[in-house]
Order: sequence, then structure tokens, then C-alpha cells
Amino acid sequence: MSNSPDRLYELLPAVYRIRDVEQGYPLRDLLRVIAEQVNIVEADITQLYENWFIETCQDWVVPYIGDLIGYQNIRNYGTNAIADEKGNNILIPRREVANTIRYRRRKGTLALLELLADKVAGWPARVVEFDRLVSKTQHINHPHSSSSTTVNLHQVNAVAKLNNPFEELAHTVDIHNIASQYQPGKYNTPNVGIFVWRLKPYSMTLTPAFCLEEVSSNCYTFSITGNDTPLYTRPQIAEDETKIARELNLPIPIQRQVLQSCKSDYFDSNPNPEQFSKSLQVWKGVGAKLQLISPEQIIIADLGDWNYQPEQDHIAVDPELGRMIFPIRQLPKNGVWVSYYYGFSADIGGGEYDRTLLDSATHFLLDVGDIQEPVVFISQQDASALSQFLRSQLSGDTRRLLDAYIIPPAEPALITALLRELNQLLLGKSLYDKQRFAAITLSAETQRLIQQNLYGKELIRCNRLLLEEAFPSQIRKHYIHYSVSQTSQADYQSITEAILQWQRDKPHNAVIEIFDSGVYVERINIELEKNQSLQLRAANRKRPVIRILDWRTSLGDALNITVESGSCFVLDGLLITGRGVHIEGNPTQFVDYPTSVVKSAAVIIRHSTLVPGWSLHCDCEPRRSSEPSLELFNINGCVTIAHSIVGSIQVNQDEVEADPLPICISDSIIDATNVEGEAIGAVGYSIAHARLTIARCTVIGQIQVHAIDLAENSIFKGIIFVARRQQGCIRFCYVMPNSRTPRRYNCQPDLVEQIVRQKTELQPEQIEVEQLVARSRVQPQFNSTRYGTPTYCQLASTCAEEIKRGADDESEMGAFHNLYQPQKEANLRIRLEEYTPADTEINIIYAS
Repeated sequence: MSNSPDRLYELLPAVYRIRDVEQGYPLRDLLRVIAEQVNIVEADITQLYENWFIETCQDWVVPYIGDLIGYQNIRNYGTNAIADEKGNNILIPRREVANTIRYRRRKGTLALLELLADKVAGWPARVVEFDRLVSKTQHINHPHSSSSTTVNLHQVNAVAKLNNPFEELAHTVDIHNIASQYQPGKYNTPNVGIFVWRLKPYSMTLTPAFCLEEVSSNCYTFSITGNDTPLYTRPQIAEDETKIARELNLPIPIQRQVLQSCKSDYFDSNPNPEQFSKSLQVWKGVGAKLQLISPEQIIIADLGDWNYQPEQDHIAVDPELGRMIFPIRQLPKNGVWVSYYYGFSADIGGGEYDRTLLDSATHFLLDVGDIQEPVVFISQQDASALSQFLRSQLSGDTRRLLDAYIIPPAEPALITALLRELNQLLLGKSLYDKQRFAAITLSAETQRLIQQNLYGKELIRCNRLLLEEAFPSQIRKHYIHYSVSQTSQADYQSITEAILQWQRDKPHNAVIEIFDSGVYVERINIELEKNQSLQLRAANRKRPVIRILDWRTSLGDALNITVESGSCFVLDGLLITGRGVHIEGNPTQFVDYPTSVVKSAAVIIRHSTLVPGWSLHCDCEPRRSSEPSLELFNINGCVTIAHSIVGSIQVNQDEVEADPLPICISDSIIDATNVEGEAIGAVGYSIAHARLTIARCTVIGQIQVHAIDLAENSIFKGIIFVARRQQGCIRFCYVMPNSRTPRRYNCQPDLVEQIVRQKTELQPEQIEVEQLVARSRVQPQFNSTRYGTPTYCQLASTCAEEIKRGADDESEMGAFHNLYQPQKEANLRIRLEEYTPADTEINIIYAS
């Protein structure tokens, strides 16, 4: 099916098209409108046929096809069940409906149970029959095959696997039910456990290791922030689907004994860094002289006390702590580079995962400031063919204003008239004509565009490019892309070089994109002009690091950004450590031209990490826990934070002349490093002149702001103090007791306290005691609250169900709401009941 707007027009005989050209294309315009409706009807008819098949049907059709084959839907959720398309994909996965019949043919096999966990919930799994791990006496005439043995302390590998999914040692009988909510048992004859891994492995490709100079110059950590991090296995695809998963097939932390016995399975010997296909690589050198350290040169050791001294021409690696030690007489003078995998829960913060990049160039019309010298390209003297054409398209009033123009600066009325009429030309048909542009050299991109039949936004973009390349010194560039990389071919080797060139070019929109996962130790100062946009971002599936040092002893150091009215700054996909980010605005009005409208600035931080506490110790404790990671000064605009990890936010806004600063935060973690710290506030723990909108976030620390417009599905692990309580709402959140907030709806611990108050048989003193107990029970519990650990801000298994299913769609509160883990677990349990072998009891066991 062709979606060309001229598909009907091209079917007409040539004679009618020739006459249509003579009359200004009225017939073509009519047929374009008709063709648009024809395309809609044709697409609808095509979709009706595609809805017959599970592979091509729309999302709303999947439940109906599942009903036809007897697919059993999730039943644990009622009035608040997810209703959007994303939720429908969670509750009724298309691939599971498609494979239902195939699954039923394999019912009762252990490998199918592992496959179900992967296909239904997206969790890698390993199934363990605990009957094989039960120590039991056997009749001499009827021996029972068993792979388990009694404990032998000489079997180091077997002892290291004790109580994990891969253990081999026998246990005594455990009579507790494996599905018990309070004390589940494992080791009994009917019990089958399905161990699932919720943490995902994230890659770091050819990134510098961190030299821990405070210990010794030969000690390194894999993590660039200097903290210990366990190295994870990159899962390999199993060769035989009928067998249960092994260590190499699952995203698990690498143990020392396992790595020592199977180095070749984990260390990648491919000298090409771009073809990194296993779990670990260590390089030394720089640039084109990178030297891969072979597995034979690597000693696996316990480096917990940093006292190990490796032999010459060898290095010591500890995968459980993510540490390295080089021989003291063979220090890597040109640096150490590593490729490895670490574990985390979701695509939050800077990381080498797939993410959608923002389109920085969406508005292609000319704006105030885009015309540098208006009379040059439309003057009457020595005018080119294009200049003559442009002048002929102007109105008489505009030409009179041009004739009256003598010396700069131009009158506001002339600029306003030119902008209006030139934008009308950009919105019209193509400006390209072979004679007009005969003397102008066009870029490859523009030549590609003019050869296409463009319309809409692409046509406006093409016309804008034609004017920019025809008058490079008179019309401001609309968009420029600058590439930066230390390891591959790019426009610039440092961010500073790209910023200097951007300051010289002064484009309306620009992107500085970093194409590697290197570390950039630079002083970065960016000043945006009015109505100017800049993105400082990482390329997709890259995670560069900006490390800010203490450059000046008398002044503070930070990544400094200055925004003006109408400007936009985007920080995307980066990790910033060492210092914080300082963003300062200029709230003065833009009044150069009478017709101009004052525009607010925009600051966007997405998929980035501003390390809480600036940097970390080896045990993931922050080095500067009281310092803010983001400072906002007098910004006349809006600040948006999405899918990011940010330390404390300090707002310094003029409370007298400026409105409260709007801050919108979603799917993020705001970490003040402790509950008493200031997560969002002003200097000296005072109230920040800001209005918050928070959705699906985990906040550790106190919040002191002017107002909260809306907060939903979030966890606030700290006291909230809002100055204006009459405005806004907090819904489906956990709010610390004794907080001062706007009205709350379905929040915890309010709900459990209300249930206690409704018990009429209790005395007042009993109600108070039970409320304290209920309040303590629903307090959020995390596996870790330290940035740098794999289970950072992940809800613990002992956390109350009111938190784990407390969101408005009955998913968990907090930053990992969109993982929909309660729905996935409930769906998986239903599938397991359907496919579990006879006479067995099965339960889901979280391995991570």
C-alpha cells in the first residue's frame, strides 16, 4: 500500500495534470485530501485481516484470541486493574497466547517451567527439584538415584554453592510447606522451587577503571565511581531447550571459585572491543595501542583487604567485589580499560541500554534573532536570482521598510514583517529551483531532501535548509550536530572543544553527542542564549562519565549551565560524579521587539545519574553526603527529571519577584543519602520556592517546598513539609507520619490507621498502640538504600503488601512501578498451577 499523498493524482492522464499545473494545482490539492481518507479506509480494511492472526493483531484483540483457545487470564486484580495498552501487554502477553498450545504439549517438564518464567514475566529462572537434595536412607534392593551427597569440606566448589539454586549437597527433611507465607520450606520430596532473577545485567563496554589511589596506585575498581560492585554473568543462550539452566545461562553474580574453574567461559579473548560477547575483558594502554590481558595472565583472588600481591606479568581480579590489583613494579602507565556487566533493576539512570532520543529540532520556522542582517539577501543591488525571487514575494509595505533601512540595527517592525512573510514562504511549496540555486553549493542532506516529494514538516525543514545554505552569514543555523569520542573517529576529542565550536556557530538547536563510554575530566561551562536549545547527551547504548574535579581552591566547582528565557537544556544518558550540576537562569524579560512573547526556559534531565553524595567509598557510602547534586538558581521556566538517579536538589529561587519553580519528576530516585537529609529544599533546610509534580518516584530524605501539585504512586522516605497545603493532592503514596502535606487519597499509613480506628471493640489506648504497630508494619523496606549496590531501592520481600501493591493500578509504589512485578508474579503463579507436574508443590523463590 502506497501512502504517497499524490497516489490518486499520479493515476490521472498526463493531459489533466498538465492543465492542472497551468491553473496552480487545484486538482492535485483536492485529490490529496481524498487520498488521505482513502489511506485511512484502506489501512482499516488491512488491519481487519491482520486481526485474524496473533502475530499481527492489535493489542485489544489478544484477549479475544486467548479466550478462543482457553487461555486462562490473570484473576488477582479487580477494580483497579491496569487498563491501558502497556498494562494489557503485562497481563496478557501476546507471545504466551501464541505459544499456549505448544506449552500444553510439554506440560509437566521442568524446562517448560523455566520457559514460562521467561515468557510470562520476563524473568530468567532455574527450576530445582528439592527431592534430589533430600538426604534419605535407601533400601538396598531399591536404590534411588540422587545427585546429592553429604558435606565434604574438601569440596570447595560444592560448599560455595550451599543454599543457592545450584547446590549439590544433601539436606535433612524440612516439613514446612514450600508455599507458606511465613516460613516456607524447601527440602522435601514433593517440593519444586523456581528461582527467578529480577535484576538485569547491564553492560559497560571499554570504559576506564578507577585507580583507588587512597589505597595504592596499583589498586583498581571496575566501577568508575570507585565503589565495590559484583560482576555479573552475561547470559548465554542454552543450546538445548529441554535442559534446565546452568550458571552461564543466567544473569547471576560471578563467584570466585566458578570463575577460577571456567575462565574461558567468562573472559572474552576477542581483541576487537566492539565484538565483546562474554562477561569480562581487561585492557591496558590507550587508543590504538590497547592491549588485551589474556585469561592466562589473570589470577582470581579474594581482594577484600587489598593485600594480595600478584606475580609479574599477572593481575589479580576479584569478581565478587569488582576489584583488580596490578604488580607494583608493572603499573599500567597509560590506564586500565574494562568491559563487564553489573546488575540493576530497571532502565533508570545512566547506562548502556536502549533509550529513545529526543528530537531537538521540531520547530523549523524563523524566529526573532534568526535573521542577522535582513537587507543583505533581499537587496536590489547585485541581487542573486534567489534574492530577486524572495523580494518579489514580499508585500509592498515590507519592501518599503526595506528601502528605508540604511544602517543596523533594523527596526522591530521590519524584523516582524520579514519573519511573518518569510515563514509564509517556508510553509508554502518548495523554494528549490534549479536556476535560483545554480550558484549555490548544497549539502548532501539538502540534495537528498529536494529529490523527494516532501510535504508537511519535512518540506518546511527543507526550505529552511535552502535559505541557510544560500545565506550562511545572514540566517542563523537551525540545527547542528557535534560528535565527541575518545576512542573512535568523531568531530572532537573532548566536550570542551565541541562547546567552543557551538559557541562560535551559535545555532538555534544543537546536539553534542558522546559516542563512547569513556570518562571526560573537564571543566564544563555552558551559557545558552535566548530561544536557544542544546542537548548534551550520550549516544544510544553508551554511558559516558563526566568527572568534575576540584579545579579552583577559592571557588566552588560544578558543571555550570546558564539558561535564558526561551532556551532549553537537555542532559541525557550521562553519569556525573565528583561534583554537582549548577543551573542558573536569568529571569529578565525579552523585550527587544514589541511582538515578542516572553518564553520560559526548560531544563530536562533524563536517563542520567547525578551521583548522590558526589562520589563513593568502596562500601558505597557517599563521600559528601550533605552536598547537593543539583542546584537550581532563579530559573524562569520548568525543570523536568525523568528516569534518572539524582542526589539532593537545592532550589534557590527569588521568592519576591519570581513564581515558584515548577519541578516535574517521574520514574526516578531522589536520594539525599539518609532519611534526615534534605532531598528537595533550599539552603539551610528552608522551604524551597518550588512546585512539585512527582509520579512513580522513590525519595529518600526530607522535602520542604512551597507546594505539591500532584504526587502519585511514590514512596517518600522522609518528612514532607509543604507551605501551601490548600493546593494539590497526594494519592497512592507512602508518606512519613508527621508530614505536612496537601490532601491525601489512598495513601499509607493512612489506610491501615483508618482500618484500626474502625474497630469499635478497641479502647482508645488500644487503638493508639495498634496504629503504631500497623504504621511500623507498612513502612517501606528496601534491600539496599546505597547507590552503587545492585539492589538499590528495590523493595524487600518482607515489605508489606500495601506497599508492593499500593499503586493505583495495584503495582508497587516507587521508582520501579513500571516493572509491574506484582502482576507478573500473579500471572506466573497461574501459569505454574496449570503446568506443574502432578503430586508436586511449587513456589517462586526470588534469587535477586
